Amino acid sequence: MSDKVRQMTNKVVLAGKVAELEVRKGTTEKKVPYISVKGAIQFGDHKAQTRNFEKFVMEYSIKEDGSHKENKAYPKVVAWAEKAKSIAKTTYDEATEVSIQGAFATNDYVNKEDKLVEGLKIEAAFFNDLDGDYKGTADIEGYIQTITPETKGEDQTETGRLRVTILTNDFFGNIIPVRNIIVPAELKDAFEDAYEVGQTAKVFVDFVLHEGEAKPKKSGGIGVQRTTDGASYVEMILTGADPAVDEDEEDAFSKEAVRIGMAERKAELDKLKEKGYQGGNGGGQSISSASSNTSKPKTTVNDEDIPF
Repeated sequence: MSDKVRQMTNKVVLAGKVAELEVRKGTTEKKVPYISVKGAIQFGDHKAQTRNFEKFVMEYSIKEDGSHKENKAYPKVVAWAEKAKSIAKTTYDEATEVSIQGAFATNDYVNKEDKLVEGLKIEAAFFNDLDGDYKGTADIEGYIQTITPETKGEDQTETGRLRVTILTNDFFGNIIPVRNIIVPAELKDAFEDAYEVGQTAKVFVDFVLHEGEAKPKKSGGIGVQRTTDGASYVEMILTGADPAVDEDEEDAFSKEAVRIGMAERKAELDKLKEKGYQGGNGGGQSISSASSNTSKPKTTVNDEDIPF
């Protein structure tokens, strides 16, 4: 099989209220204006139904002959960012509704304990007016790397669900591991019958809220006691999938392409580990602590550090 691979479907949609928003404007070392937008979308009634997003775009690119190629997305992103309101800055009712279409990207960094963290982030492509219900969904196509029964507790009791890892890619062909895709119990048997490691598949996922269960009160104590709830969180739950593609078929993500891509990814991760902790929270920094919309002072960035 060829080591070349087409671009796989890697699509994320977040539709809801702007929960947080941070806007930075500046210029690159080549004096090209840019805007960087980081924020979060709340796509349900519960605060846990929130996902972060990022967007970086320059006003234009510079061709080899020195001429400029305008970026049509730049004025649209600027206009949206300047008028958008967040829940943190105003109120839930006043916050901007939006439907963001983007894609998963890697978000790898070394933390304070010098431990490599392999994470994901959502890079926004389009900011659209809301047309329909609030939702968080993803269409993920790629190489099925692992299919594992989910277990819990010290005795590793199986829950009846599966955890799946799919290797997708970005526009440049870089491999992006999407881990912990949950196959619910009602689809477990059908999934195991139709899909196996090494095949290529496109799966459809909903970001589903898992509400924490109330913890029983401890005996004893005095006076009025507060009840405590377990943490609420969002899971990527598989809702369906297209038929699998075997490795010898034309549209497959071949093992050779995966081998090469994973070797390149390992080399980049090794570089990160060698650099060690770079301060802050690294590439995985959360913006969930932001208390308001912020427009940061203009900053100059190195063109080699531009993410796109």
